Amino acid sequence: MINKVEFIKSILKNKDLELKPKQNGREGVDFLIGDNQIHLQSIDLDTVQRSIKLSKQDLGELRNKLFVALVLIVDKEPKVVYLIPSEDLSQSHSNIFINNEVSLMSSLSNWEIKVSSSTIPELAKYSLENMIDKLKS
Repeated sequence: MINKVEFIKSILKNKDLELKPKQNGREGVDFLIGDNQIHLQSIDLDTVQRSIKLSKQDLGELRNKLFVALVLIVDKEPKVVYLIPSEDLSQSHSNIFINNEVSLMSSLSNWEIKVSSSTIPELAKYSLENMIDKLKS
C-alpha cells in the first residue's frame, strides 16, 4: 500500500516538480512545491467520511501560494489528488467549501470540504493535472 505522500511525490515527479517537507512544518502537514505551501489532507471514501474539516487556526490566513492537497483514498489506496488554492475555500456560493465559524470558541472554527458524487465534477477543475501550471508560475 502506497502512502499519500509517496503518491503525490510520484505524480509530481512526472511533472518535474518536487514535494518537500517544510523545514519548520510538521511531517504530513506542511510541504513545499517550489515556493507554494501545501497543506496535505486525505479523505477515506471507503468509510462514511464525506467531508474533511481544516482548522482555521492550523491553516492560517487564506492566501496566494497556499494550497490544500486533498488525496482521495479509494479501496485503501490513494487514487486522486485535488490541489485547492486556499483562497477558494472562502467561496460562499459553493456547495463544496463550507465556512464553519464558531464565534464563542474561534479555535474550533474550520473550513469544510465536502466530497460526494455531486461535487466530484466541480472538484475536477482542482485535479493535479489541471493545477500544474499554477504550481509552476
